[in-house]
Amino acid sequence: MRILIAFIAVLTANYILAQNTTYDALRLALTDQERFVASQELAQYMREELDLCTDKVSIMKLIGEWPFGAASAGSSKDWAIVITWNTESIDREQSYGGFIIFSNDKSDSGWSWVELEHSTKEDINDNGRSYKPNSWTGALYYSMILKYDGKTPVYTLLGWDGADGIVTRKVIETMSINNGRVRIGLPYIENDEGLKKRHVLEYGDILQVTLKYEEENDRIILDRLAPNDPALQGQTAFYGPTLEYDSYHWDEGKWQMTSFVEVKNEGKKRDRKPYNDPRPKNSRIR
Repeated sequence: MRILIAFIAVLTANYILAQNTTYDALRLALTDQERFVASQELAQYMREELDLCTDKVSIMKLIGEWPFGAASAGSSKDWAIVITWNTESIDREQSYGGFIIFSNDKSDSGWSWVELEHSTKEDINDNGRSYKPNSWTGALYYSMILKYDGKTPVYTLLGWDGADGIVTRKVIETMSINNGRVRIGLPYIENDEGLKKRHVLEYGDILQVTLKYEEENDRIILDRLAPNDPALQGQTAFYGPTLEYDSYHWDEGKWQMTSFVEVKNEGKKRDRKPYNDPRPKNSRIR
C-alpha cells in the first residue's frame, strides 16, 4: 500500500512539474522566436492532455493551476470553460492561443473541446462579424456570463487585447455552442448602433479601463471613453476614461445598454481585479 501511495505521489509530482515547465517556458521566453516556440509547445501540451481527460474532474485538475486567461460559466449540460494565453512580440504585437471546453451530450464522454486559432487577418473591431474557432480575432478572456434566449444558452465573454504599443482594447463578445459547434459573435448586444455581435473599447495603451460583470446587480459595467481633446475625436490612441459609466443588462433575450449609470467606487480594490491590464506597468510605458 505504501509503495502504491509513493508511486502515485511520484506520478502527481511529475505531472505538476511538466505543467509548470510548460507554463514557465512561455512566461520566461525572452525573444520572439522563444515565445513562438513556447506558445506552440503549450498548445500541443494542452491538446495531448485534453485527449487524456476522461471526465469533468480530470479537466478541472488539468486547468486548476492555469496561470493565464480563464473564464467559466454554467453547470450540468450548459457548462463551458475558455482558457487563453498571449505572447507579445518585441514590436508589442499580440499573438493568442486558446481552447474552449464544453459539455456535449452527443459525445460519448459528455464533453468536447475545440482549439481557438488566432487569425491576424480578422479585425476585432468589426462588430458585425461572426467567427469560427479557426478564425478567432484573439483576446485574453477573464470573465464569462451565461444567459438564455428562451432555452438557448448564450455565453458572453469579457476580454483584454493588448493590440500594439499604441492602443489597448477590452471586448464584450457573445458565443454560442450548438451540437458541438462553436460560434463567436452573435447579435445579442444592443446599443446606439443597433444590434451588434461585440462591443470593443479601444483606448490609449498606458491607461486602465473598466469592463466587468457586476454579479450583485446582474449587469456589465464599462467606462465611457473620450479623447483628451475634442479635436482628437476618432483617434482612439488618445481616448481614456471619462469617470462616467455605461452598463448592459440582459432583457428580452439580449444585452441592452443604459448610458450614464451610477457605479459604486471600490477604491483600491479595483486595481486587484482581473480586468486590469495583465502586463506590468513598466512594460507599457516606453
